[in-house]
Amino acid sequence: MKKNLKCVVSLVIILIIFFSLSVKVGESASDDPWGQKEVLNYLFWTADPKIEQDVIKLQKDLRLDDATMEKLKELGLEERLIIGELDHGEALESVSANNFNNKVEALFANIDSETRKVLGSKYDDFRKWIRKWWKDENEYRKKWIEEKMQEQGYSILSDYYRGLVFATQYNGHTSSEVALPDKYVKFANIGWWDDIPSAIRPRYSNPPYTVNVYYDVTGKSVLNVKVLDAGPWNIDDNYWDSANGSNPRRLFRDLPLGEPEAQAAYQQGYNGGKDQFGRTVSNPAGIDLTPYIASRLGLGYMQNDWIWVNFSRLP
Repeated sequence: MKKNLKCVVSLVIILIIFFSLSVKVGESASDDPWGQKEVLNYLFWTADPKIEQDVIKLQKDLRLDDATMEKLKELGLEERLIIGELDHGEALESVSANNFNNKVEALFANIDSETRKVLGSKYDDFRKWIRKWWKDENEYRKKWIEEKMQEQGYSILSDYYRGLVFATQYNGHTSSEVALPDKYVKFANIGWWDDIPSAIRPRYSNPPYTVNVYYDVTGKSVLNVKVLDAGPWNIDDNYWDSANGSNPRRLFRDLPLGEPEAQAAYQQGYNGGKDQFGRTVSNPAGIDLTPYIASRLGLGYMQNDWIWVNFSRLP
């Protein structure tokens, strides 16, 4: 009896060791965005031509019918609406990172459950497809951004006043505004001077601060849009400012000039894949647009995409 018990214990230990090793040599969490990123929203609600072709390929590769694709698209919108509300629903500095992450994890668990129901036997193939797509998309997007910047004569290492960033949508305080991850731009624009430290207040003393946004897919632009909210994700990441400039980048100074921390966290797992508060970053957004501003650019309701932003009128 004791001998049999020892054999069972030994077998369990071997299985535990084998499983541990398989995790180490297998895919890491950064290799699989499912359950961590807004995968369905990025796929089905990003207007980028390459992403649109990816969706067509997904349907073809897995032989999914139109009704299934529509349901996945609905789940993608659910991801964005709920996470967007969590991101802008309260003052970010008062939100518990654990509370936020727990709510997002619960959301993704529900999305996973619904996706299993929708896909049935094709769920495992879908997960494999997503892992490969995730790797390919990140590699493609990095090169694509570099090429786009070079086409415009810009370098991420040079003076930065116009850049290509991922835009999501949010319901703002007004219909015509944007959010950028610098709380002091927001404070200056709405006159909250006491909330800006006296040491840096002179840098923010000439509002209103605005940006110009341009969407090259449609050729449309919107000029002089006020920054009236802080985010997405961070509120101390003035990524358009260099680390040693007149208004130094306050956080994440090791990142390239012009790269939002949220983008680096999303694509590369920078800062453990988290924002300045410890919240897991589920999309790469460097700017938020109200639906009205997005519509003027030619984006549909709650559509995302990479847009040009002119930062020259910021501190």
